[in-house]
Amino acid sequence: MPKSMKKKISNEHRHLFKFGDALALTSYGKFNIFVLISTGGCLMAVAMETMGTLFINPLAECDLQFGVTMKGYLSTANVLGVITSLYLWGFLGDAYGRRNIIIISMVLSFMITLLSSLATVDWMLILLRFTNGLLIGGAFAVVYAYSGEFHNDKHQAKVILWMSSFTSIAMMVIPGLAWLIIASEWSFEVPLIGVLFKPWRLLQIAYGLPSIIFAACIFLLPESPKYLLANGKETEALLILRKMYTLNTGKSSVEFPVIRLLLDEDIADVKNNKGFFRPLFKQTCSLFSKQFAIKTFAICILQFGVVLVTFGFYLWYPEVMNHMRVFERENIGEKSSICRAIKYQSVHKHSTNETVASTCKEEMKPEAFTVSFLMGAFFTVTYLTIGSLINIVGKKNVLLLLFVTSALSGLTAQCLSGSTIVDIFMGCALLSSIGGSVIIAIVVDLYPTHIRAMALAVSLMFGELGAVCGMHLSGLIFYDLCNFAYPIFAAFHIVVIVLVLLLLTSANIPKMIEPIM
Repeated sequence: MPKSMKKKISNEHRHLFKFGDALALTSYGKFNIFVLISTGGCLMAVAMETMGTLFINPLAECDLQFGVTMKGYLSTANVLGVITSLYLWGFLGDAYGRRNIIIISMVLSFMITLLSSLATVDWMLILLRFTNGLLIGGAFAVVYAYSGEFHNDKHQAKVILWMSSFTSIAMMVIPGLAWLIIASEWSFEVPLIGVLFKPWRLLQIAYGLPSIIFAACIFLLPESPKYLLANGKETEALLILRKMYTLNTGKSSVEFPVIRLLLDEDIADVKNNKGFFRPLFKQTCSLFSKQFAIKTFAICILQFGVVLVTFGFYLWYPEVMNHMRVFERENIGEKSSICRAIKYQSVHKHSTNETVASTCKEEMKPEAFTVSFLMGAFFTVTYLTIGSLINIVGKKNVLLLLFVTSALSGLTAQCLSGSTIVDIFMGCALLSSIGGSVIIAIVVDLYPTHIRAMALAVSLMFGELGAVCGMHLSGLIFYDLCNFAYPIFAAFHIVVIVLVLLLLTSANIPKMIEPIM
């Protein structure tokens, strides 16, 4: 072989980089921060659409004459819509790209929110909120994969935790907006349709605005370069990496040393997939193939278990703390325990039922705003802290630490009296809710590009199912088995701890558990 030919081949190899190595060369800077804000904002939008219903529900009750059953349907409509659509959105994200799915999902969901703000009967509002859940599920299913594919192993897990902190920011924004909007009493009739527009209707629109704002932010970003490379679009992927390099380092794109890219994973041949059902079936088979079946079942079981043991208790936490404060306010000088406050509330509730039934006021207690705001602030700081430490400690160790701390804090809270100290320990008992985001980081790290969004969607779907189950079980446990509430809570945690030890130390899942120095 001529020397000139050998030299040419040598130069080509010198400029051939694995995708992960090329991504590392782009550094971490302005571009990544904008990705973090945009994708975190998408999660905030999802949280505000789904959790905001808890604040809208009591305000819409008077206008639309909700019965108890219909209130229950409204509370779960968004979540059920998300659960129903996640799997399909995950497939679409793998088949047609991350960016477009997020934008379409969020724009359409905002349009449905506008319509739901004009609902005149209870069933119409419930149907529209369910439809909103169907649509906003697209962003939820795909956004973690989209963000993760802009980051290498060193930054991926921490960015996913930092992204998740935006859901906690939503916990502060939701009551803040409610406080501002419903504080004033006003109304006007919408021309042509004759709807009496009140503050709770404006509140719905306000909760939907982040969807359109952060959809615009995603529009300014490119498609995931890893997704493009996995689909044979090396030139487009390389252009995006050069843009990232320029924005992050301030250097010219010509200084970027990468000329050719090599995808550092095995992928299936997806180029010849035509139609809709055939590739959907093929993607599903890949997810549950011999190579990924154990990993998929492990992730789904863990996500279900984590959300089951945390979401229900998180949902009831403000109400339990409110009962304790009411008890101490009405029994000056006495300190309340969790169960004593709940029993007191149950006994005195019947004496006020008739009075409550005869009045209907569009108002909310200030405690509801305060508790949600403080919880949001606490979890925002916690997400940021754990995100900064996760590479050092390791994902499995973080999960174990969260669940052990939560179980011990819950058991301690059960034995204490006094709303302040119980509040602190109950808040610490909810730390295990962060475990769901750690599992998401594991999924992003674990699956190849062509099935990553679907794997995330399936994992999140099981998490949402766990949320629904936990929501119903926790109420029964607190009110019917209060003395055993946190022992049961701790027992659930022990089960999840055992699952973490068994499933995440499997030889089939080595990449999940290693700290990154």
